[in-house]
Amino acid sequence: MKTSRRKLLRVGLGGLPVISLAGSMPAFVPQLAFAQGANRADLANDNILVVLQLTGGNDGLNTVFPYADPAYLKARPRIGIKDTSLRLDDHFALNPSLRMLKNVFDQGHLAIVHGCGYPKPSRSHFRSMEIWHTADPAKSQPTGWLGHYLDHAARGGVAPVFPLNIGAEVPQALVGEGTPVPSIERLEDFRLRPGVNDKKAAAAEREMVMTLNRVSDDQSVALKFLARQATNAIIATDKVHNLANRQGTNFYYGGDPLGTQLQLIANLIAADSGTRLFYLQFAGFDTHANEQQSHEALFAQLGQALFAFHQDLTEKGLINKVSLMCFSEFGRRVAENSSQGTDHGAAAPMFVMGGKVKGGLHGKPPSLTDLDDGDLKYTTDFRRVYATLLDRWLNADSAKVLGAKFEQVGFFNA
Repeated sequence: MKTSRRKLLRVGLGGLPVISLAGSMPAFVPQLAFAQGANRADLANDNILVVLQLTGGNDGLNTVFPYADPAYLKARPRIGIKDTSLRLDDHFALNPSLRMLKNVFDQGHLAIVHGCGYPKPSRSHFRSMEIWHTADPAKSQPTGWLGHYLDHAARGGVAPVFPLNIGAEVPQALVGEGTPVPSIERLEDFRLRPGVNDKKAAAAEREMVMTLNRVSDDQSVALKFLARQATNAIIATDKVHNLANRQGTNFYYGGDPLGTQLQLIANLIAADSGTRLFYLQFAGFDTHANEQQSHEALFAQLGQALFAFHQDLTEKGLINKVSLMCFSEFGRRVAENSSQGTDHGAAAPMFVMGGKVKGGLHGKPPSLTDLDDGDLKYTTDFRRVYATLLDRWLNADSAKVLGAKFEQVGFFNA
């Protein structure tokens, strides 16, 4: 029986990927993490957060650009954007390659937070990303802000919190003191993979796993929990693949890796897989040269994928359960460089998208003339955005997770 019970740990739990039964014992053994947080009665414990990282340092000034400010085109005579067809208000417009995302803004489900950054900014990719991942500009540390949430703010309650990284490498933001977070890259990775090729033998092995994981009275509380979640994992994989195989119900996500990954997340959410925290990365934003051409391709993918994700979840009736936060490790310098690009800078806008999001522009825009050595001065501490998501969405105590209390940003509807 001991050997058989160990086998239940060879499958993923809840919304996590299912590990091959034929392989060695997986490196992770999921801990019993539960959402407790502040225990606010007016907040649900099953809200889902998706974090999208734009790797490379996205130029926020050409993403949400101040077309009405003469200092903008003066600083960027060649790469400054003159197409103001996607106006957000009487001062700012969205990059024309983000036209699909403008549809979400017009529906009132996209919040843009101006001037996000932190004191004494670093122009190093590595150090700045570390600061955003750990939420600690003062010192280096091995664990991340979402890892803190999973380790500390998510214990002792009744609703399980299962994280999942979409990609090859787990970001530092998800690293905690407990169990490593599993990763998958493709839909094919989210399945039970038996150690045999014969279909009949594979079905028999699947049935064996289900039998081994049945809850019995002689199990401890922890073992019962693991057994239930192992069974749920197998059931969830079937739901995910059934959803993916349906014809005529999927939105066009763009056909690129970002769109494929966001579609995978939408399918996992629709399959009620149990995963409540997703993380994914979209690279290519280190635009030192030919920025307009690079942005055109990157933003076309980003806008299409986010629009499809929003509309897909809306059609499935799930958009009010999901919020997506989008950030990059830093913005770019105000002045263009000689290669028609921009160099490493500081503050930039963040996006928050979802059915319960109060859309529009939030926070104070940075000045284009009152600069910090050529960089925009931050006007919104990025940890305020984190705190708002923790307190108002994940039902956690942000002060315990972040180590200090930060003023919230009003991008959620009351």
